[in-house]
Amino acid sequence: MTGLLTIEQLVSGTNGTVVCTGEIKNIIFTSVATDSRMVVENTLFVPLMGEFQNGHKYVPQAIEKGASVIFINKSEYEQKKGEYDSASEKNPNVCFVIVENTLHALQDAAETYVGKFPKLTKISITGSCGKTTTKEMLVSVFKAKYGDKVVYTQGNFNSETGLPLSVFNIRENHEYGIFEMGMNRVDEIGEISKVLKSKYGIITNIGTAHIGILGSQQKIAEEKRKSFRYIPADGAAFVPAADSFADFCVEGVKGKIVKYGSTVDSAVSGVTFISDEGLFGTKFSVDGVEVKLPLSGQHNFENALGVIALAKQCGIETKYIKDGLENMAKLTGRMEINQAKLKNGCEAFLVKDCYNANPDSMEKVIEFVGNVKNVNQKIFVLADMKELGEKSKTGHELIGKELSEISYDYAILVGPEMKYAFEVLGGTENKKNYYFEEKSDETFKQIVAFLMKVSKTNDVVVFKGSHSMELEKIIPEVCCNGK
Repeated sequence: MTGLLTIEQLVSGTNGTVVCTGEIKNIIFTSVATDSRMVVENTLFVPLMGEFQNGHKYVPQAIEKGASVIFINKSEYEQKKGEYDSASEKNPNVCFVIVENTLHALQDAAETYVGKFPKLTKISITGSCGKTTTKEMLVSVFKAKYGDKVVYTQGNFNSETGLPLSVFNIRENHEYGIFEMGMNRVDEIGEISKVLKSKYGIITNIGTAHIGILGSQQKIAEEKRKSFRYIPADGAAFVPAADSFADFCVEGVKGKIVKYGSTVDSAVSGVTFISDEGLFGTKFSVDGVEVKLPLSGQHNFENALGVIALAKQCGIETKYIKDGLENMAKLTGRMEINQAKLKNGCEAFLVKDCYNANPDSMEKVIEFVGNVKNVNQKIFVLADMKELGEKSKTGHELIGKELSEISYDYAILVGPEMKYAFEVLGGTENKKNYYFEEKSDETFKQIVAFLMKVSKTNDVVVFKGSHSMELEKIIPEVCCNGK
């Protein structure tokens, strides 16, 4: 059995020191985990340090479950040297690697591992919103041509720990690696970009997600453009032409700069818009070949244009672009639209987008539904957007303003921050607008009862809010099939 890295490669890559009483040459690791519950035989276990958590307390559990290599913070080892030396004597098949910082060691180990695959073409995706959908589109298009030769981010493993864990899925047969990059703090994108060193990179947009952490869109742009830092001269950076930060994001890029979007002339992009199919997607042609994108909304069409531009840059033929976009799997909880039989006997269209929310994505959903035609009532169930910090008040006020500018039948607003949207709409409950300050089982019960009372066949019902607001709990209570 061959390990992901030899102990020598691991130690060299992390600048670590080995504590081991057994034969190092006989120790291998074939998986990596930061959660001791995910440890299996021959795992590299990385205990992480948090503000209120010390992952080193799970080292005994990791050893018991079969971990073969374990990172230990130098400060932790120095404090408990006797305990770790004793554990090493009792477990000669376990190698402790002492490092300055276990998180940085995980990233360094991942960078070392990625370096083993110089022929792998690496693609990065980041942006304030739309990055996971764009990633799924790219994966679907590339798999249409390359099948299992494509490796990619699973789920939303896109963070300071998620991306390093994701790249350990790379294998010799892979030709393309498509990885998403998320951000929750300053320089997180910079750190994980150093791990991946992508040849091609795409930024979906510079919006207001995480503005509470970084303070301004300018700061967000400064972080996001770090994803282009390692693009080589024969690579390319893709940015939305209409984004006000597009030129800023590509400053200093060594490779080709490609701007995409509906404002780019079809003679350049090869894409011609045909029709907006409302709830059922968008029709357009790529180099004369008609494509039906199953995802609804202008924002998803814009993301598809980025995918098309990148795929063309990589030499993927139109037939594979068509197959990939038309057959991409729906993303649960992310602008998922389906027709459902409600428990009151009616059939309605549910727009479910309960995974994440920020002013940009919320505005896009409101605008999209506002423009939908040939439906009955339009009902919005909207909950707080998190991580906006001091921008929360203005961000939620914007949602009230967006609602006031479209035609809708009911707006049900949930959460202490949504009061700002409610105030823009008048601040008093009426036959159109309703407000619940706290999310709770009782709140959800009242919303379910209201929806069962007012909803009719051919209605559109929108559920949108940050994941922590748990709006997805309402859906099984209103649908006959529980989803």
